[in-house]
Amino acid sequence: MLETTPPPARPTRLRGLAPAGAHTSGRGMLAGLADGTVPDPPAAHTLALPHATSWLPGLVTCETTFGEELTLTPGVVFGGWIACLVDHFAGLVMLSALPDGSGFLTANLSVDYHAPLVPGPVRVETELISCSTRRAVAEVRFVQDGTRACTATVEQVIHRTVPAAAGRTAG
Repeated sequence: MLETTPPPARPTRLRGLAPAGAHTSGRGMLAGLADGTVPDPPAAHTLALPHATSWLPGLVTCETTFGEELTLTPGVVFGGWIACLVDHFAGLVMLSALPDGSGFLTANLSVDYHAPLVPGPVRVETELISCSTRRAVAEVRFVQDGTRACTATVEQVIHRTVPAAAGRTAG
């Protein structure tokens, strides 16, 4: 008999999320950004923000290439732009996970640079590591040439975007 290894368990500290198979406006937006059917927000073009190349609820991945135009110190990608990407990908992972009627804002962002990121291919891995109905924490990892060059943590405050009574009529 063939033994199968079960997939890794998702963290148990994830509450307040949309069910894995549910269609939400955030997931629709994320899919549309990835396939080009939803236009980029204005800042995405200005800041040269790459799209997610794959995603599941609570997990977002991007395979991209950093160009020389992203350097200030010759040969090293500007750390402020990396921090911008951290916030961007933390937002995308939130779109992948939250139910309709929920929004989020960045409350805290922390970036640890382990090795210089240089022009060339890079993989950005973003995972929602904890979530309640009011707060979420995402971890963003940058991997280049098999080395984790950067790890960041973003705390998001979750809020309702529609009143609880929306859609109800007096009767």
